[in-house]
Amino acid sequence: MPRVAARARALALALACVVPTRVAAARARDWRRHDSPPFEGRPCTVPRARVDELSLEAFAEARARAEAPVVVVGLGARRAGFVERVERGALLETLGDATVTLSSANAHSRGKLRKSLREYVEEDVAAKRSANASEEDASEVWYWFGDHAESDGTISAGFETLFAAYEDLEYARDADVAHSFGVGGQFSGVPMHTHGPGWSESLIGRKHWFLAPPDATPNFDPNVTAYAWALEAFRRGDVREGEGGILECTVNAGEAIYFPPNWWHATVNLDESVFMSSFVNSVQRARDEL
Repeated sequence: MPRVAARARALALALACVVPTRVAAARARDWRRHDSPPFEGRPCTVPRARVDELSLEAFAEARARAEAPVVVVGLGARRAGFVERVERGALLETLGDATVTLSSANAHSRGKLRKSLREYVEEDVAAKRSANASEEDASEVWYWFGDHAESDGTISAGFETLFAAYEDLEYARDADVAHSFGVGGQFSGVPMHTHGPGWSESLIGRKHWFLAPPDATPNFDPNVTAYAWALEAFRRGDVREGEGGILECTVNAGEAIYFPPNWWHATVNLDESVFMSSFVNSVQRARDEL
């Protein structure tokens, strides 16, 4: 009997070690890349430029001539260190217990829900999207894209450290910049909306963008998810080159897109995606320097 009891204790101890190890392994896995039809292989109708070929002066001159979006590629090598900080395991280790505010996935983002970053990543980001994802109620789909404030309005020390490690794109360094860091699961995103100018850099994963000029309001329902809207816009033929068409482009990891002021834009994450947006205000920087 003592021998049996000893074996039982040994087995229990082994199982106790296995369960935490499996949990730790699940948390330490990489961000997932998905097959995301019908977005795969669609054309990019936004101009693209390599970062080593597009100087700040050239960008400023082009922007002055015509406020139009552009995708800058070739950022991956310079972001290697920062990307290590936002790999799934590293991010959960340093910021998993931080509280983040999720927004509902409609155009006005009126619904709010607070939970830990770990809960969001393991419950919402990792959730398997069903074949009925296009029928989801946007007010009941939660997405985290930039609300890092605690309940008292302060930014946690962990996020301040993360932002300090992020080097602004050279095209935004002469502006007052507000950073918005976010993580999204497959087919999450934001419906059509407008605001001031800025950049959005895909650090990990792919994000599909849709853009239209200020005077060409797209056909959309603010309470329909970006994913469901995109499927219908593809079917209608609204997403196309030419007059009246909506521009589109998949922004891959190591790429960033510039969205001009007041341009309509919507996004759909194709993978488990990590991104940093930089909202720029050159006028405010100029006032601060007076």
